[in-house]
Amino acid sequence: MPSTGIVRGGLIAAAVLLAVPAAGCGEPQKVLESGTIGTNADFGDIQLRNVHLRPPDGHAFRPGDDGVVRLALFNRADHSDALVDVRTPVAADVEIFWDRDCDGAGEQVERLPLGADGGVTGAAGDELAYHLRLVDFSQEVLAGTTVPVTFEFDRAGETTLDAVVEASGDGDASLPPSCTPDPISLTGVVQSGVEPGCVLLNADDGRQFLLLGGDAEVLRAGAEVTVEGTAALEKPTTCMQGIPLRVTSAEVTG
Repeated sequence: MPSTGIVRGGLIAAAVLLAVPAAGCGEPQKVLESGTIGTNADFGDIQLRNVHLRPPDGHAFRPGDDGVVRLALFNRADHSDALVDVRTPVAADVEIFWDRDCDGAGEQVERLPLGADGGVTGAAGDELAYHLRLVDFSQEVLAGTTVPVTFEFDRAGETTLDAVVEASGDGDASLPPSCTPDPISLTGVVQSGVEPGCVLLNADDGRQFLLLGGDAEVLRAGAEVTVEGTAALEKPTTCMQGIPLRVTSAEVTG
């Protein structure tokens, strides 16, 4: 099997599903999300989020260049799965890197395991502990365009989507990079999500968080609150909005 590759995941600030009827076998259902740079899609029980190439030096990748793909992967199935291969027609190879020990040193791996109803071990904060590397571009690829990338999973099968090539200066608001999630304290206004039972915090710093847990009497729509918690990007949800935040405490401030 050719060596594979994955890129560091970006934030997952989601908004609303874009309905795409009658997706064929291996064809992902496209997902429209606000606040993300890259492509979002659902493929069976697999969620691919914010799939994008970091910007090239200058306005394009040249033949012989390497590139980095960032993304986030979630598995909504009740069984584990694994990413076992990644390929693209615009590069000679794609390599998967995983910082499984969260020591800052990613290692090339043959497969990236996805836990049941979860993500990749060690992923937390804005910097997910895995990424892809496209090796030896075979053609010029301009910033702002897209490239097809095929993802093959051990149990879910394979799917192809178009990854956005980020232009210089693009980017999401981000959390401090960390393999071990640090406590976060936020103030803002609570609102209901577009999906039933989903509760969001519109933080004063402009970011939006999906609140997981917490006192429902405090976290009521319209309330001005202070919330403490930890980022939970490894947690797949059906809410499709905001950065997942596992709430440890919340109190009304307004």
